[in-house]
Amino acid sequence: MNDKVLIIAIFSLLGIGILSVFLIVVPWVWDRGISNWQDILINDGLIIGAIFLFVYGFYMNTRMH
Repeated sequence: MNDKVLIIAIFSLLGIGILSVFLIVVPWVWDRGISNWQDILINDGLIIGAIFLFVYGFYMNTRMH
């Protein structure tokens, strides 16, 4: 696979991921009612943890190469 195809594939996957975050996660976070704050805190912690692990994995992958 040449570099141009690889770069296009990576940016398209990142674009789809960012678009899905803005269209799915952001409205889910802002539009729900605060009836049970413990469940909301756990869900937000899981989301933040997943984002942190993705960013850390991406950072470590760029350092290896």
